[in-house]
Amino acid sequence: MQKDWVNKLFVERSDLFLRLLNQRWSGTEELVDGITKVLDRFGIKAGHLLDLCCGNGRISIHMAKKGFKAVGVDISRAFLEDAERKAREHGVSNLVTFLEGDIRKLEEVVRTRYSRPFDVLVSAWTSVGFYEATDELSIFKQARQLSREGAILFVAETMHTEYLSIKFAPTSYTELNRFVILENRKYEPITAQANTSWIFYSKRGKDLELIDRVDTTHHVYSLSELSSLLLKAGWETVATYGNLSTLQPMSPLTYMNIVAKAV
Repeated sequence: MQKDWVNKLFVERSDLFLRLLNQRWSGTEELVDGITKVLDRFGIKAGHLLDLCCGNGRISIHMAKKGFKAVGVDISRAFLEDAERKAREHGVSNLVTFLEGDIRKLEEVVRTRYSRPFDVLVSAWTSVGFYEATDELSIFKQARQLSREGAILFVAETMHTEYLSIKFAPTSYTELNRFVILENRKYEPITAQANTSWIFYSKRGKDLELIDRVDTTHHVYSLSELSSLLLKAGWETVATYGNLSTLQPMSPLTYMNIVAKAV
């Protein structure tokens, strides 16, 4: 598996990917409403939240507006600087802390600034599958070590193997003002590897001018595979949804949203 694409896409070319992160803010309020409805079922109405691969803070900030004290971790300083600006704009700077660091060193990154155990953890928008299986297991084990007994973990808005087997799209096109993103994809179901070429353009009149291209590779989990990995790390899957905003049941035609409890 490629080792350098995470750094290139999220750090070296954070200026490009940040545009997509900003687009993801649409609908986050509804997503967080769904998360809090699920948490109500576990008797959690407030507390401490850890946002894994938080990007520019959309979930941390919206959960802070619900009264949670949030900590977001991401490898990209540019994403976190934008998150801090947005936290000020939303009036929740006193409730959110953003930490820069490699998610594979999660405990080390968090313990330097934060000592309270977490009640809720979120990993959103297919932020799993980037690294080797041993690293992925370690990440969720570290997340468990940072959490209290009975804490709730959401793995949200995540692609899964059944979905890609049915609805795989080899190309997609996103236009954001004078900025265009072309995604060329390949999916190998035998290995469950998804390869994507992110090609970024700026519009010059009727022409497109190439800015950069980043090739990525990540592992796509099935529900059973990811649930098994989580259990090894100390998280038991207790519910699944196709859409957390509506609490729609999961199916092969929906995204995967896992709710797991610390055991």
